[in-house]
Amino acid sequence: MTERTETLRVGEYFLAVQGLAMIRTCLTQPSVAHQRLPDIRGILHRFDELPHSLELPVTEHDVETGYALWAPHYDGPNPAIETEEPVVRALLADIAPGVALDAACGTGRHAALLKVQGHSVIGVDATEAMLAIARAKIPDADFRKGRLDALPVDDASIDVLTCALALEHVPVLDPVFREFARVLKPGGQAVLSDMHPVWKVTGGVAGFPSGDGSPGIPFVAGFTHQLSDYVRAFLAAGFTLRACIEPTVVEETLKIFPSMRVFPEATRQAFIGMPFVLVWHLAK
Repeated sequence: MTERTETLRVGEYFLAVQGLAMIRTCLTQPSVAHQRLPDIRGILHRFDELPHSLELPVTEHDVETGYALWAPHYDGPNPAIETEEPVVRALLADIAPGVALDAACGTGRHAALLKVQGHSVIGVDATEAMLAIARAKIPDADFRKGRLDALPVDDASIDVLTCALALEHVPVLDPVFREFARVLKPGGQAVLSDMHPVWKVTGGVAGFPSGDGSPGIPFVAGFTHQLSDYVRAFLAAGFTLRACIEPTVVEETLKIFPSMRVFPEATRQAFIGMPFVLVWHLAK
C-alpha cells in the first residue's frame, strides 16, 4: 500500500477559493474581484480561530488502495458521475447492441446501462472491491480483473467500449489507446470520460469520503493529461474523433464543496462555468 499524508489548514483552503475567484475576475471584472477582499481580510484576521484553524489530514492513496476504500461509496453522491453520466448515456443511446467492454468498470455503472441497452457485457477493473460490487449489481455480465494497458480481452472482439473517469490514473495514455484499438472491431466505437485538465490543474483530485466518517481528505493519486495528449494518443492508435464534450461546473455541482457553507459567493465565482469533465466519442 502506497500512502502519503500531509496536513491542510481549513483557512488555507478558504484563501485558495477566494484567490481562484479573484484570478478569474480581476482583469475582466475588477469590481467583482474587489468583493473578495473583505472575506480575505476576515480569514487572515481570524486565522487562528475556528473554523479557519482546523487542520485536516490530506491522504494520497495509490489506485488499488484508494478505490478499494472508495468502492462502498463510489456511486454517490458523486458530482463527477452526476455530470458525466447523462452525456455518456446520450452517446451510447444510438449504438446498436453488440459486445460491449466497460474498461475500468468500477462498480459497473456503465456496464449496467449497456446491459439494459441489449449488449453482451464484459467489465474489466484492477480493484477487486469494485468488481465485487459490479458482479452483485449485474450478475449476468462477465467481469474480469485486469489493467487498462493489458486488457484480458481478445483482439477485435468488441463493438463498443466505455471507460469512465479512469484515464487520469494512467501515467501515459498511448499504451491504453493501443489496447482499446486492439480489442475493438473495425468500425467499433469508444465513449470515454475523464476529469478535465482545467479541473486538474486548479487542484481537482479524485477525493472520496472516509469510510469511518472521520475528518480528512483521502484521494486517489492521478495525472493531468492535456487535450492534446488525448488527441495524439487516439490518433496514433488509429481512432477518429466523433465528438468532444466538456461539461462545466454548475450550481448543483457545488453542493458538496465545504466552502459553500461559509463563502458561497466566492465558491460560485471560483468554480461556476469551469470545465469539469471531458467526454470523447471515438471510432476505430
